Amino acid sequence: MTAIFWLVVTLGGMVGFVVFIAPDFATRQSVSFLAKWRSLRRERTKLKELRLFALISRIHAHRRDRYIFVTMSSQIVAAIAIMGAGIAAIFFVLLVNTGALKKLIPVNIRFAQSLIAAFIELILSIGTFALLFSFSILFSKRLLSIKRKLSNYKEYRKDVIHRWGKEEVSKIDGGVDSMKPIRRKLE
Repeated sequence: MTAIFWLVVTLGGMVGFVVFIAPDFATRQSVSFLAKWRSLRRERTKLKELRLFALISRIHAHRRDRYIFVTMSSQIVAAIAIMGAGIAAIFFVLLVNTGALKKLIPVNIRFAQSLIAAFIELILSIGTFALLFSFSILFSKRLLSIKRKLSNYKEYRKDVIHRWGKEEVSKIDGGVDSMKPIRRKLE
């Protein structure tokens, strides 16, 4: 009886020690992981915003043609929306004609089976359209953001300098200035 008591006390002490040390170890590891993750996320955000600033600076300095960029981007947005509608319609027609969903639904009542299949086909078609349409909306929001930043370029430049530092902006400005302009002077 005393041997079992001392065995339980010893095992309880070891488990208690592990439980006492484990949170400290886990806290240090999780804090370290979160700090690294935050740093990587900040770097990714910085690179993304500086690439956008470089694009806007090139457009502002007439190193990249603004109208061609906006026209091509708008055409891409329209193409994605049209493709979404087309794929959704084709998807709906193919599912209706093949009757594949009717075979998968284990309901024997013909009307209920047809109704369930039609509902699933409609949901899948609308989901396909919504997915591609949301991509086109996100892309058009980016275009509007670029337009807004171009119209307030001086304030936007000050904000980028304040956020990321003058050194980063001067690197981008140096790259923009060294590029040849798109428009050539007619001789």
